[in-house]
Amino acid sequence: MIKTRNKWIIGIVVVLLIIGLIVYANNQKKEEITIGALYPLSGGLAQYGEVAQKSAEIAVDDINSVGGNNGKKLVVDYQDHQCNSQTALSLFKQMNSVKKISIFSSAACSGTALAIIPVLNDSESLLLGTITTTPKLSGSSPYFFRNWASDDKEAKIVAEEIKKKNISKLGIIYEETDYAKGLKLSLEKYLNNTNIKIISDSFTSDSKDIRTQLSKLKSDDVDAIFLSPQTVTTGDIILKQMEELSFQPNIIFINDNILKSWTLLQTHTAFLENSIGTDYVPNMDKAQEFLKKYKEKYGIDCPQPNVGASIYDAISLLAQAIKEKGNNAEGVRYYLSSVNYPGISGNISFDSNNDRNNAEYTLFVVKGGKAVQIK
Repeated sequence: MIKTRNKWIIGIVVVLLIIGLIVYANNQKKEEITIGALYPLSGGLAQYGEVAQKSAEIAVDDINSVGGNNGKKLVVDYQDHQCNSQTALSLFKQMNSVKKISIFSSAACSGTALAIIPVLNDSESLLLGTITTTPKLSGSSPYFFRNWASDDKEAKIVAEEIKKKNISKLGIIYEETDYAKGLKLSLEKYLNNTNIKIISDSFTSDSKDIRTQLSKLKSDDVDAIFLSPQTVTTGDIILKQMEELSFQPNIIFINDNILKSWTLLQTHTAFLENSIGTDYVPNMDKAQEFLKKYKEKYGIDCPQPNVGASIYDAISLLAQAIKEKGNNAEGVRYYLSSVNYPGISGNISFDSNNDRNNAEYTLFVVKGGKAVQIK
């Protein structure tokens, strides 16, 4: 009888402990503000995702070290969209419906943002994109903002440089993605009504062999070529197979994915020597403290300071919007639409298309495996 009673007492105590833990966990969650982060943490653009996550964590540390967000701890929920549109959309829906997250940061791969944008309104959510560059995103939704420059501006600078080089035939090899193809289309637009003949060919993201396309461009005897891969992985395939085919036009133009990749520049140093590309370079005058923290925290220099500073600002900006207007899409949208935020990547404000104001690309030339800014 006593043993039976003791078992009941123990059982009641265990149940009470479990209930207590659940209540405690729920209370802890109520004391947190969570921002969703959809970054490419694996795959061909993991170089961006790694920098993005590490930079976001520094922003979180800085915010929480001074009391968090209105006394609540700031948390970022990182998910790997793998640069895959369907994966990104699935993760977004899960985070929104199950975890009740409504404010999101994203990095890289325009197609992932394009997949999410149609459901932002119904899900009462807002997305702030970084390194999301296709012109299709401009004005795409009242609840999508872009903390980066459109690649239409990248294409314009490349086109201007092509016009200066006395090129008669330009080859373009591009990946069939929103970003890579968008660059090709913008480049064609800016070279329209010139005497430059454009010969282009494409490949899908799962292609392992694009020698046929490259051989055709080689046989067409192009003066210059523009390389537009979506990822470091496909960029490496292009460069390796061009080397194998001894296909090296007089001038090689590269997109910013190749230009930002230390791996590609070092692996194909000789081949890429004197190649020309562009990148978005924000004002980094205020970013020195961030770069110092990055090295102290992770033991290495930030490999892409423009990405790191812009993501740091994205998280900080969203946190400030939530602090002032509440953790909801409408409040954050209202805040961003009129903000003039003093970020470490320069002052941040948005135009009528929700694109970052005064975001411009800069011209670079590759020298000795490094991208050197052209003054």
